Amino acid sequence: MKAIVTTRAGGVLVLAAMLSACASTGSMIAAPEVDLTGVQLTKANLKRQTFLLQFHVTNPIPFPLPVKAVSYRVLFDNEKFAGGETAGSFSVPAAGEESFAISVELDILKSATQFTSLLKSGLRENIAYELQGSLALDIPMVKPLPFSSSGTVNMTQTAADDFD
Repeated sequence: MKAIVTTRAGGVLVLAAMLSACASTGSMIAAPEVDLTGVQLTKANLKRQTFLLQFHVTNPIPFPLPVKAVSYRVLFDNEKFAGGETAGSFSVPAAGEESFAISVELDILKSATQFTSLLKSGLRENIAYELQGSLALDIPMVKPLPFSSSGTVNMTQTAADDFD
């Protein structure tokens, strides 16, 4: 029994050391790819709007990534829409893919430009986005893995079911 525990602990330490080295050099392994795949307005009233941001992660690394937090910043048409850090508890399989969502609550009176970027000339079918952030892993001594992407996201799927 002790041999198994020691072997597993040794394996975790080797994995942590590899990830730490890779995270610090950036050239040994590819960073995960994270894309914004959807934006859904889930609730709105005069003061608050709640959006569900949907993301897709592709892990090019040959071992799983246990994500404990996501730091992100989303721009629509070059204007900041949302950003922050949220706890996560999911794993991206080795050389695999995973999706996750973050709920974002905005206050139109305090951050009019964020909401305005979506409403410029009405909700368009596609809107340009830029995404930057990092995935904090639940592995000791491993720095967060940075990501960035840009593209367009389909806004026709943002119709809200619940308006107050």
